[in-house]
Amino acid sequence: MNTQEFYAQITEKMIHALESGTAPWTRPWKVTGDGVPVNALTGKPYRGVNALNLSWHALSMGVPDMRYATFKQAVEAGWKIRGGSKGIPILKLVPVEKKEKEGREEEPPGNSGDLLIPKVYFVFGAPDLEGIPALEEKPKPADWSGKAEEIRSRLSTALNVPVNHGGGRAFYSRTDDRIQMPGEGNFEGEKAYLGTLLHEFAHATGHEKRLNRSFGVYGDPDYAFEELVAEMTSLFVAMSTGISPAEAHFKNHAAYVRSWIEALEKDKKALVRASKLAQTACDLLVNTMQ
Repeated sequence: MNTQEFYAQITEKMIHALESGTAPWTRPWKVTGDGVPVNALTGKPYRGVNALNLSWHALSMGVPDMRYATFKQAVEAGWKIRGGSKGIPILKLVPVEKKEKEGREEEPPGNSGDLLIPKVYFVFGAPDLEGIPALEEKPKPADWSGKAEEIRSRLSTALNVPVNHGGGRAFYSRTDDRIQMPGEGNFEGEKAYLGTLLHEFAHATGHEKRLNRSFGVYGDPDYAFEELVAEMTSLFVAMSTGISPAEAHFKNHAAYVRSWIEALEKDKKALVRASKLAQTACDLLVNTMQ
């Protein structure tokens, strides 16, 4: 599989999920166990579009073990690939071979010498790896019960984004650089409140004072793309913290679905770009929360 095929495959998967109402952020993250997909050999978490793709795989298979390894890594570890197993594609940036590099007219500004290009690799899940050690019991995820006020205060102070309460809508105003939320009592529990709050903070990370994303105006492609980034940020935060995205929030944004589908159909790399931006936003939020 080449990179273009990878972009097309994962884009088609997302379009199908959007059309059927099963986008990853609409389902409880605990279905797959907990945490982020990791490399079985190094323990390093997968990020961006790879975290999305592998978590999708685990979710669809109902597998709580989210460890993955390449064929080469499995051989090195003394594990065997079960017969009939199918690898899951991931995207990795690798240095360009010297001859190919010499054939390029120029390198990206500020390049340190190594030109990196995306390349597709295949990994296998733990259930397909014979001989892999049993999954060690992980520490229990953080208990966020009763900590909504603490999280709100920490994020608001660190990012310098006021959070006001009142009214019947939740939104982030880029003009005023503030978040407006209904009172916590208007939500179906603290988790629903937190999920919505984190979605709005995801938008706040895009302000020019922070990660400087393009917001656009309601109805245009940039606006819909920013909503996609925020939804995916909510998913990545959920994977890292266990605070589930607010499903009701997604349902209220069903009008965006057609815009997302159109954007994905026009640009097969859009999902990869959105995943990268969402991962960066997630890192900012999670690091601030801890």
